[in-house]
Parts: sequence; C-alpha cells; structure tokens
Amino acid sequence: MYIVWSYVAYLVISLAVTIWVAQTLHKNGRVFLIEAFHSKTELADSVNHLLLVGFYLINIGYVTLTLRTGVNLANLRESIELLSDKIGMVLVVLGIMHFSNLYIFSRMRKRAQQPIEQPPFLPDTFVAPQV
Repeated sequence: MYIVWSYVAYLVISLAVTIWVAQTLHKNGRVFLIEAFHSKTELADSVNHLLLVGFYLINIGYVTLTLRTGVNLANLRESIELLSDKIGMVLVVLGIMHFSNLYIFSRMRKRAQQPIEQPPFLPDTFVAPQV
C-alpha cells in the first residue's frame, strides 16, 4: 500500500511545483520578451504562451515517465526515501529548465539591445540618377 501513496504524493507534489514554476516563468518572462521583441506585445505574449506549453509538456512528461519504480516498499521509511529521490530529480529538471529559460531570455534581450546596422552596400532596388 505504501507504493500507491508514494505515487499519489509524488504526482501531487511534482505537478504543484511544476505549475508554480511555470506560472512564475510565464509572468516574469513576459517583460524580457516584450523588450526582446521591441515592444511588440502581441508577439511577445504569443511566444510566452508557447514557451509555457512547451515547459508543461517537457516537465509533466518527465514526471509521468519517472513515476514507475521496480522497488517494493516495505515500510514508511522506504516510501519517504523513494519519494525524496523522485521529487529531487523533478526539482533538478525544473531548475535546469529555469536556468535554460533565463539564458535564452538574456540572449534575446542582449540581441535586441544591439543597434541595427545598415548594410554596407546599396540595396538592389536602388536606381542611380541619370546624368
């Protein structure tokens, strides 16, 4: 019976933490995206939503893939140890995803702040005046 309660606790805790991290990234990442997309809020919101969906898919997929175990739990101690191992791995994956998002956002922001340079040659549509 310990295994069933361990599965339930693992799913509840992992999904709650995933939702909390996703909502935090979604809310606070919007500012970076708006700046990266030169104040095009509709585009920034669209990308932000797509990032949120991808974050959920990856993390919930990971949680469900790691749910299964071959360990037979004989007591509460073994149940708690299994649960801590599994939740610890979920937290590590969420941390990696969080820092990956921060890295991507900072790169996008840095690129958006660089001045747009004019090409060193005239465009093909330029027609020289007739003399």
